[in-house]
Amino acid sequence: MGRYILKRILWMIPIILGVTVLVFTMMTICPGDPATIILGSLATEESLAAKRVELGLDQPYLTRLVKYLSDVYLHFNLGSSWISKISIVSELKVRLPRTLVLSLFTTALSFGLGIPFGISAAKNQGKWQDSLCMVIAMIGSSMPNFWLAMMLVLLFAVKLKWLPALGIGAGLAGLKYYILPAFSNFATGMASAARQTRSSMLDVIRSDYITTARAKGVPEKSVINKHALKNALIPIVTLMGTAFGNMLGGALIIETIFSIPGMGTYVIGAVGNRDYPVVQAGTIFLAIVFSIFMLLVDIVYAMIDPRIKALYTAGSKKKVKKEAKA
Repeated sequence: MGRYILKRILWMIPIILGVTVLVFTMMTICPGDPATIILGSLATEESLAAKRVELGLDQPYLTRLVKYLSDVYLHFNLGSSWISKISIVSELKVRLPRTLVLSLFTTALSFGLGIPFGISAAKNQGKWQDSLCMVIAMIGSSMPNFWLAMMLVLLFAVKLKWLPALGIGAGLAGLKYYILPAFSNFATGMASAARQTRSSMLDVIRSDYITTARAKGVPEKSVINKHALKNALIPIVTLMGTAFGNMLGGALIIETIFSIPGMGTYVIGAVGNRDYPVVQAGTIFLAIVFSIFMLLVDIVYAMIDPRIKALYTAGSKKKVKKEAKA
């Protein structure tokens, strides 16, 4: 198991480095002059040239790339924002947890509702419960999150006045500010979880060992929860990693709609201002978070699937070779 985890951690290194190089390159070839945006269109050529030298934009691409990689991964220096002059690390410490809370809350909500819907649909295949669950999933997958966000704000914030429409609170009291954003972003993930759970459960329910368990008189609840669901979870866990990435990307839009000062508003504002260090640092950290979450998903996958355990257990490969020779 340890070898499996180590292998996945080593795979994270080229992925994160690749994301860093890709984002740096895209920001380099992106149209627009950061010096002009910072100083304004009325700035003189001498001022613009001096600002480019200050920002390091006068240096060749490879020189700037090597320096950036060295600063980030060898010296752990992300620099400061070109616009606000505030340290990027200090901003990330405040903003990143908000985006993570929103994404994790949304993912838990999506699978917390999607998995029961999928199980119900599989248990009642061809019945009205199956049709109802799949209709809800279809509506959820086709519903834009920004439209759902506006509808929820109109209903629960403007009309009923139950929840805040904008901003974010502090501490535990601020959890109520995440309710509408999370529900605005969960529909697509819930639909995917419901469809995948239904498909996986139908495959498992038709298996011989499920038929045997029912023939032995095992209660249907135990057959579904203890026997069928455990094996059906393997593709669902895999889907959870992709869904978290979608939630993380969707959170950037939702944060802008609800004026949540997280990574979304930070990065999107930096893109408009050509604030290269902020865009690069924000994207790198989101890639790291996503990679760590995928690592956790792979570990859970290995815990569920005994074949992976057997493959990476010490001495298992030798046993396989001996059996093959015999």
